[in-house]
Amino acid sequence: MPDYLKALIYILIISTPVFMLARKVAVPFVPLSEFRLWRNCWYAATCAVFLASNFLLFALGMLVLSVVILKRSANPLHLYIVLLFVTPCITVAAGIPGLFGKILDVNPPRLLALFILLPVAVELWQDKRNRILAPADMPVGAFVALISLLAIRDPLPTSIMRIVIGYLLDIALPYFVFSRGLRNAQDINRALLAFAVATMPFAAIGAFEVLRSWRLYNIAAENWGSFLTVPYLFRDGMLRAAVTAIEPIAFGFVCMAGAGCLLAVRANAVSTFWRLGALGVLVGGLLASISRGPWLGFTVCCLVMALAKPKFSLKIMIAAALPALALVFVLGRGIDRFLNLLPFIGNADPGTVSYRSELFENALIVIERSPLFGSITFLNEPEMQRMIQGQGIIDIVNSYLQVALEFGLAGLVLFTGYFAYIAVKLAVAFRAGETTDINHAALLGILVGMLFTISTTSSVTFIPYVYWAFSGLCVAALKVAPEHAASASKDASRMVSTPPSRILGKYRT
Repeated sequence: MPDYLKALIYILIISTPVFMLARKVAVPFVPLSEFRLWRNCWYAATCAVFLASNFLLFALGMLVLSVVILKRSANPLHLYIVLLFVTPCITVAAGIPGLFGKILDVNPPRLLALFILLPVAVELWQDKRNRILAPADMPVGAFVALISLLAIRDPLPTSIMRIVIGYLLDIALPYFVFSRGLRNAQDINRALLAFAVATMPFAAIGAFEVLRSWRLYNIAAENWGSFLTVPYLFRDGMLRAAVTAIEPIAFGFVCMAGAGCLLAVRANAVSTFWRLGALGVLVGGLLASISRGPWLGFTVCCLVMALAKPKFSLKIMIAAALPALALVFVLGRGIDRFLNLLPFIGNADPGTVSYRSELFENALIVIERSPLFGSITFLNEPEMQRMIQGQGIIDIVNSYLQVALEFGLAGLVLFTGYFAYIAVKLAVAFRAGETTDINHAALLGILVGMLFTISTTSSVTFIPYVYWAFSGLCVAALKVAPEHAASASKDASRMVSTPPSRILGKYRT
């Protein structure tokens, strides 16, 4: 049997019981028919990944699937999330043979943006209310405008066009659609649930990769002609799971976000047993990444939630501890090996700490040369050339440094200012207690966890697509809260001024 079919069979076997568990968590919030559409589209896209002989055939298959989604889904944004992590996040040059060898760098998230988000954006744009600028639109719009203008530094006109289109697809489009397309608390909670459902099979496959020391999706990426710089990466003798994220730390980032989103969903209708089981799968995937940054990020996320709601913190610790201990002993060598992997405690792979320290020092020197708007040739600076690793690459393991080096302090201020504004508004909304339908404290915890984690890694593969979409979701949640509060206030005042007989009569009819 060919290796790609063997990998596909394993993936389908692993994901089937995971989707059975996901159904227990999801169906109280979404209709069974909608959940089945989520699951079946995931299966269809996964089969297309392994059965399509090249990326073009896969793209055509996704186009057909997207047409079905736009016609049948209650909210296509939810299925965009469900399908986001199905395909290896590799980049393929798209062009017109004989005319342009390369028009656009295409990857699976950009395909979904073109096929699903763009039609939704066109529909949303027709409503004049969606064209009104909100306060959060200012910094993100200014950031996109700035980096688009800085694209003119590229000497090739075709490259400028390609870069700007990439910014619009990666940042502006997801932000606009998620900030406008989620209109009420139900939409937002279902989007959070979609993040969790999308991540559960992703996490389970990652745990399998660690246990079998076999990356299941590498064969699909190689069949599409992609060159993987580090196809297998180990730490302390264990394979670090990557699944479709290609990079272990990006895989851990996605699992961290999925676990946080599951905790953020208002789940009174779900049995605690099923919810903890789902959380166990996600935490198991997070551990399988063997990436300290996402581990610390999830810890930060839980701490923020715990400080906001102390009674809930005990459930979080129990839910995280049980699968953690189970996976530690399954992997062998027990707790000692696990402790050796922990940041600040263990001694496994100490070179990463010294590399980050040296990178920070050298990056500051480079930033001082072009402080305002950065430089597109920063990697050629002698200080950065000293950071070349054994694989022949310079890994900018800090997204904030990455922004400052390429777009200067102006870009960094807009980038951090946008997320800081959302974080402050979420904290204010939680303290005000405007609505019980949206868990603002959990949204804040997830966002802070993401912002912490990207300080330990560059924004590669799925990472930027997750935090731009999630930030748009947070903006949508902030718009819903005051409307809900105002509606509740009006209902309360109406009940005070309305005789009891008329209120009862309304419900009798």
